[in-house]
Amino acid sequence: MTTALHYKPRPSVVPKKQSRTEMAYSAIKAEINAGKIAPGSFINIPEIEQQLGMSRTPVREAMLRLQNEKVVEILPKRGIRLLSLSVHDLAEYYQLVAGLEGQAIANICARGLTRTDIMPLLYALSGEETALRDLDDAAWQDADEKFYRGLFILNGNKKLQEAGLAYRDIMQRGHFVALRHLDRAHKERCLRAQNELKELLLAARAAAAREVHFDHSEWLRQTIIETLAAENITTL
Repeated sequence: MTTALHYKPRPSVVPKKQSRTEMAYSAIKAEINAGKIAPGSFINIPEIEQQLGMSRTPVREAMLRLQNEKVVEILPKRGIRLLSLSVHDLAEYYQLVAGLEGQAIANICARGLTRTDIMPLLYALSGEETALRDLDDAAWQDADEKFYRGLFILNGNKKLQEAGLAYRDIMQRGHFVALRHLDRAHKERCLRAQNELKELLLAARAAAAREVHFDHSEWLRQTIIETLAAENITTL
């Protein structure tokens, strides 16, 4: 069974000056994260090429990248299938990524960054506030993701940045699906924790910043697990 795809990714998802492979990757992943493709379904590659107006090569390279991220599985002579992510796997990724983020937070504090230096985080927080006001769940998810990716980008350790972003890539689809089940009060709590973390980063209070982050990360992990269990959701 194939899935009809309609690629029109949000501008916030697609960075500027991309190669054709990056454009294909961003467009396909945006649709996956938006829940437009059912886990376990086979993806029609010729249809993707036609909709994106691209040749086979960039689309194929994008699929190889998604396979490396454990998002899709390329099955010889059968096609490309979107993999599901178990709630258990997602919970384990949350702990792994939280640990990497904790080190990134320590590194940011050690660098003594100014408000100007952390503008990516401030823009993300502003985006979350706007999205909450507009009741735009998709925009809130994008801004929330940008905030945490910003921690890795600003931390100053390129190896940590690469590892952290790679793991966020792997868990992003499941994370986005899970976030859709959080109500407004939960999202407002997330924003409050991120604003508190931002102030501690500016004050270079590493121990306090890490404590706030780990407390929030564990609360979010448990909240999502309990919410999904209550709705009998086991795969994402």
